[in-house]
Amino acid sequence: MDIEQLIEKLKQLSDIFYASGIEDVYTNSKIYEVLMSEQFGHKIINGHAKTLDAVDMEGNLYEYKHFKLSSSNHTWTFNDFTDATIAKLYEVKDVYFAIIDDEPVIHEVKEVYIVQGSEVAKYLKNSTLNISNHRKMINISRHQIVNNMRYRVIKPKHINISNVLRAVFTVANRIELITGIRGILTSNKLWELLVSNKLGHRINPEQRKHDACDEQGRTYEYKVTKKYAWKFQDISENVLASYMQDEKIILAVVDKKEFIVENVYVCDPKALVTILRDKLSVLFEQREEVRRLEATINIGDVRRMIDRGDAVCLP
Repeated sequence: MDIEQLIEKLKQLSDIFYASGIEDVYTNSKIYEVLMSEQFGHKIINGHAKTLDAVDMEGNLYEYKHFKLSSSNHTWTFNDFTDATIAKLYEVKDVYFAIIDDEPVIHEVKEVYIVQGSEVAKYLKNSTLNISNHRKMINISRHQIVNNMRYRVIKPKHINISNVLRAVFTVANRIELITGIRGILTSNKLWELLVSNKLGHRINPEQRKHDACDEQGRTYEYKVTKKYAWKFQDISENVLASYMQDEKIILAVVDKKEFIVENVYVCDPKALVTILRDKLSVLFEQREEVRRLEATINIGDVRRMIDRGDAVCLP
């Protein structure tokens, strides 16, 4: 099968997850929450950020954290936490800190540290008092769990993975081998690939560089969303400078259920960077504390760029 056929196969498999109440399984590492839920007999709670992850037959709630063995960061991250985030952990029976073996074609839960939700909440509350980073994030290591929390470790002897999930990993592996892109089922890479096929671009397999390039070697930054608003996060001067080196910035809207690219807006980097700078200035004026340098380009901003000749909507 070629890339288009393989993507269509992922779409067909996605339909099965939708039918069981799990939406957008290929974004934000949702696939690994499914992997963990199947391994431990839990039911996934539909949703992404700010929702708990799973529930068992008795109604007990669970929070999942994972890292992959291929990752350079072998810790579990709590991003942008608030007092409410920590308080919610008291509602959770256990937090599952999992290590995912993503080297085989069929990824597996290699090991999991299980800690009571209240135990994690107390540790986070005490450990985050003096955190100075603006994002209010903390990484938890195995060393921290072992030395500061009551826990138990499970190393699954029997691998429980449904045929549907096996098929997902198999198809994803074939796409990765063809494209050279690792982690196609995490982040936003699958949707960027969908857009790149429409534009005739090639996705850059490296995470920290420009998202795509054309046949002439010109680079492009992609922002892909299912709504007509595009969030830019962690906007540093270096990030803005890298945007200015791109040929264009691509803002795309994708129907993640139907695997359809609905609209693509091709934007002038200078014009878009100017808007981002203006939005950041307003952010600093409105808030005493800015936790994360982020701004959203909405469809109104895009229409004004189009009116000025700084963007076009592709047919």
